[in-house]
Order: sequence, then structure tokens, then C-alpha cells
Amino acid sequence: MLALAVLPWGFAAVAAGTLAPAPPPADGAGELNVLHWWTSASERAAANHVAARMAENGLKWVDGAVAGGGGGPAIKVLNERILRRMAPKVAQLNGQSMTEWADMGLLLELDGVAAKRNWSKVMFPQVMAQVTVRGHVVAAPLGIQRINNLYLNKALLKRHGIEPPSDWDGLERAAAKLRAAGVTPVAFSDEPWQVATVFEAMLLSEAGPALYRRMLEQRDLSAFDDPALARTLQRLRNWRNLANPAGERPWTEVVADFANERAAMLIMGDWARGELGAMGLEGERDFSCRAVPGTAQAHLFSIDTLAMLAGNGGSTADQEKMAELLGSATTQLGYNRIKGSIPVRRDVPVDELDPCAQASFHLFANPATPRVPSLVHRMAFSEVGKNAIIETVHRFALDASQTPAAAQRKLQGLLRALAPKTKAAP
Repeated sequence: MLALAVLPWGFAAVAAGTLAPAPPPADGAGELNVLHWWTSASERAAANHVAARMAENGLKWVDGAVAGGGGGPAIKVLNERILRRMAPKVAQLNGQSMTEWADMGLLLELDGVAAKRNWSKVMFPQVMAQVTVRGHVVAAPLGIQRINNLYLNKALLKRHGIEPPSDWDGLERAAAKLRAAGVTPVAFSDEPWQVATVFEAMLLSEAGPALYRRMLEQRDLSAFDDPALARTLQRLRNWRNLANPAGERPWTEVVADFANERAAMLIMGDWARGELGAMGLEGERDFSCRAVPGTAQAHLFSIDTLAMLAGNGGSTADQEKMAELLGSATTQLGYNRIKGSIPVRRDVPVDELDPCAQASFHLFANPATPRVPSLVHRMAFSEVGKNAIIETVHRFALDASQTPAAAQRKLQGLLRALAPKTKAAP
């Protein structure tokens, strides 16, 4: 069953004023209740860093964390709170989903903050494009995460005499040797958003940036005929078969498998590196961080953002103050060092970040780099479309009887159903 859309039907009544406005939750002066899904050890530490910076500036972060990787449960809670007229003052909202919220008048416009702090000059253009809806800045960006990362457990590979592989053939040879030695090659979870995150990294590998964009940004139906999609689906299934079948587990458990040498290889975004750091592991000493084969020159990205909910008239000044603080160079560096991501500002020195983060930053900053938006993490699709594609890919991964060709046809049909309907000429 698909997750709830970002904008349930009842939101129309809210926007139209059918429901009488209710007062915001009774927070004290300077208190901002924040709804988000940062609940792992590293995510909590990153959020706590932001809260500490806020406290230094007379603001209080009132935590409203909702567990659940990928943010689906948090979005449902936010929907419910909006409909019950109990909206938080700040909410984690990423990517394309912000458009619907902004169009309903539910987000505070931050144009004044952006102008005051020269966001258009100091932040990456791709970041500003994500937080701007119809010419208005509607969210404060926090960090950029690279999705197409491959992690290799150096101790496990060394113990079994395996040189860190750099291509798919090498990964398959390494997996065969590990399995023969009784070691699980791949850390994996059947949780839908995690399956789809691996899928989109593999799609970038097989299709390349241009075809990936045609599929998931431009939604070109003809692009879904390409053999690269069938190859991606088959590679996804092969990769899953290199893991122990363990069901739908939180991503933190998958990272723990990798960290504790219960699996040797992992495909996951930068948040995994933040969590490995929280466990005391260091990149290049304990694990190798590199791009998924075939994607070294591309940056499959998502951007963490916090939006200020409109209608909290007495809190607008505090919300703007928080947005200004989130975009500051000091907060950017501290937050991203802990989270595993990279700053949204071009002018932040990143020599204090780990080597993997530095490489991610310099790649994203290079104008020649293909920067490709993540489907799973809401950079390329609305909530409804994202959920539908994730569900289709997830069903294929778990159903061994379904062929890649059949899944490819299902994705084509899904994109056709999601396409905007045109009115017939009179």
C-alpha cells in the first residue's frame, strides 16, 4: 500500500480557510518545536549541534523526532498535525515535496533571510533551486548528501587476501571469495526505501547521468525502454542475493553489520559514514569510501532542509532567526562534520572534514560534474510518484519470479499513469 501523499484532500479545506485557525502550540518565547526524522546516533548528534548553536543565540530547539528511515512516518505525522491545526513551527521537508506545501501557503517565505545573508551568492545553485518555489525561498538548507557511495570493510578484505575492488566484476569476484570463506559479502535491508536507494545508485551506473535524468527528472517514457533499466534491475537482484536474507531492518542495523565485520560491502548514502564515525570508525583507516562502480564522476545528491511553517505569526522572527543560523558557515561546518554530509555553501573550508566528504564537496563544487537528483530522497519526484516507484522496485526485488522485463513494463505503466493529464480539444 502506498504511503500517504504529502497533501491529503483535507489540506484544501485548511488552505481555503474552511477550518477555523487554531492557536499554535503554547511554546515559550524563542522556543521552536522541530519535527524531523533524525533519530540515529549520528543524526541525533548533528541535531544536538544545531540545538546548541540555537541556544547560544537565544532560541530553543523543542525536539519532535519521528523514527523511520527515509522520512515516510514523519511526513504522515506532519500531515496529521496540519489537519488537526497543530502544525510544528519547523519541519524537515526535502526536495519536490516542498512545492505542494508552498503552493498551499503552508510555508513561511524566507526571501528576506536569503537576501540578507546573500544565499544566492554563497550557496550552490542546485541548493537554491531545491529550496525555491515560484521565485520564493521556502526552506533553510542544511547539508548535501551523496547517495552513490560504496563502502568496503578494509579489515575483512585484508584478512581474506582481497584487494579492494573498483568495478562490478571485481566486486563479484570478491563476493565469491568471501562467501567461500563463510563471510556475508553484502550488508542489505529489504526496507523499501533502502532497496530503492541501492537501485537508483545502480541505475546511475548502468544508464549514466543523461539517461538517468531522462527517466527520473524529465520522466521521458521512451527512456524506460532502454536496456540499461533491465540491467539495473538484474544487478539489484544479484546484489541482494549476496546478502543474508534478514527482512526489513533499519538502516542503522545494516551499517552495524558492516562496522562489526558481519558483512564486507555496503551501498548507502553519506549518512552511513556519519554513523560509522559515531561508532568510532575512521574512513580510509577502517573502511574505504568510494563511488559505486561507473559513477565516480557523478554526484547523486539529496539535500537536507528545514522549512518554517506559516501561520505562527508570533514566532516569525524566531523562525527567521533560526533559518539565518542554519545557513551560517559555522553551523554548516559543525552539522555536516557530524552528519557525514557536506555544506550547502561554496565558501566553507572543508579541510576539517574526512577525505570522503572532501572528495564529495569538491566533486559537487566542480561545474563540470553531472549532479543528479535522488528519486528516493525527494529531489526528483513528488511524494506520490516517489512512493509508487519505490514500491514497484521493492516488489521486484523480493519476488524472484518477476523478470526484469516485467518490472520494466510496470515502471513504464506507472510513469504513464503519473503523467499529467491533458484535456481533449473541444
